[in-house]
Amino acid sequence: MPYNYNTLTCPALCVLLLACLISPTPLSYAESAVDKVLFRVRFKVHIINGMPDNAMPLEIVCHSIDDDLGHHTLWKDQEFKFEFIARFWRKTHFVCNFNWGPKSVKDVTVFVTRVETKSCKESGNCFWKATPQGIYFSSDFQNWELRFGW
Repeated sequence: MPYNYNTLTCPALCVLLLACLISPTPLSYAESAVDKVLFRVRFKVHIINGMPDNAMPLEIVCHSIDDDLGHHTLWKDQEFKFEFIARFWRKTHFVCNFNWGPKSVKDVTVFVTRVETKSCKESGNCFWKATPQGIYFSSDFQNWELRFGW
């Protein structure tokens, strides 16, 4: 009976692909002593109350198609965060509603595959901060961009 290389190659490739998708460590390479991520599947979204005082808490409600993350009350400098594995064969899409006293911003996309998988790829973290001016986004917790006004 002749030997068929496909009988070993296909299962080995499937196991390797599966290991890459569920690995908590991203595949990466070193470049100039700085690690650059080639492929990441685990992400963490941080939502921070950046209000100047505790006069009114920030109220958030977050969900995806598959997950209801519930209602959260954040006081000054408090953070709500959630972690997940992005699905590339199907869109991963998380949405939050932000309420601060009488002000609100509805249906804020805090993560969607192909947008945040690019902008948050290096650290695996997407940061959102509510301030009196509106909702800001950052992928490094240092450079903030106003995305939504109240």
